[in-house]
Amino acid sequence: MKHFILACAGLAAALAPASALAKSNLEGRWKNGAMEILIAPCGSTLCGRVVKASAQQQSKARRGSGTHLLGARVIDNIQSAGRGRWSADVFVASRDMNARGMIEQVNPDRLAVRGCVLAIICKTTHWDRIG
Repeated sequence: MKHFILACAGLAAALAPASALAKSNLEGRWKNGAMEILIAPCGSTLCGRVVKASAQQQSKARRGSGTHLLGARVIDNIQSAGRGRWSADVFVASRDMNARGMIEQVNPDRLAVRGCVLAIICKTTHWDRIG
């Protein structure tokens, strides 16, 4: 009996950290037009890095900010802001602008990402899950 209790305690301890590291609904690959990002852990938060972009988008980013778009973090510091909502920092490479943003999960396979500069100039884009 003693061994059984120790085994159960060990199993519970082994499973406890797994729930703390549970995968977020945001994690995965998302597409907006000809750009794809991968939202995954970046340190203690999530971020979105560009994994695919058209030649035209890459050229705009280089002209706008000098950014090499592939691999760039365009959504950073993603923090929970309630059920199905997150706050984040958004970088618009083609305009060399940083904005404070909100991400809303419209449904399991669609995000609405809204970025605002000076709290009055805002734009929303939609991203569809592809993986």
